[in-house]
Amino acid sequence: MSRQAFLTSDPSSATRRPSYGDLRLDLLGGFRLRVAQRPMALPMHSQRVLAYLSVSGRDAVCTRATLGNRLWPESDGEHARASLRTSLWRIGRADPRLVSAEQDMVRLGAAPRVDLHGALAQARRLTRQETPLADDDCNLAPLTAELLPAWDEDWLLLERERVRQLQLHALDALARRLRLQRRYSEAVDAALTAITIDPLRESAQGELIAAHVAEGNIAAAHRQLDSYARLLRAELGLRPSQSLTALLDAPRQEWREG
Repeated sequence: MSRQAFLTSDPSSATRRPSYGDLRLDLLGGFRLRVAQRPMALPMHSQRVLAYLSVSGRDAVCTRATLGNRLWPESDGEHARASLRTSLWRIGRADPRLVSAEQDMVRLGAAPRVDLHGALAQARRLTRQETPLADDDCNLAPLTAELLPAWDEDWLLLERERVRQLQLHALDALARRLRLQRRYSEAVDAALTAITIDPLRESAQGELIAAHVAEGNIAAAHRQLDSYARLLRAELGLRPSQSLTALLDAPRQEWREG
């Protein structure tokens, strides 16, 4: 058998190409692309294109002119178009399923699984009280990682803050839902996670204090309120709101009447 015949008759050759669903793109905590669980390297300019399309959303369609202007704002039109062509070529070489480009329109392909999309979906589920709480929704990792933290991109600033705020609202909602289910240790953990991200966030402080009160740890609730009051006064010269301090009014009244 000739060498050519041997190569074409190899039964494994048809299965070497990764199957649908094995593309994973991580943007939370940093850019990581994996194909069939193996890391795939991309030049920085190609990473930027792929990240922009992913952050825009799976259904978002961008023109080539928009991508060029947003990602290479300092370049003239022709140079930006050339940079985009090179970036798309590199992405296609890595895996043609990553991006769909038809004439002047470019969008993220249907195949990649993007961690950001999963984290945003989880956050939206948590903030909808009518949605049952699933086990995966209690995973705090997607609700804490920052979007491409090492990147200094003008277009990314608002998107990063948008993701951060949605994550914080989701952590507040998760702490509240866990507290109502009497899963107090998990509620405390979710609230503390939000406070770690934003120590001045009063809604997270309130969820932590409410969890302590619901569990019967009144002393811990008082310590948390005192700690937050000192921090708020030192940082902003403010006092906790009346709604926050009111969380301890009922335990005080019960103590007086006991």
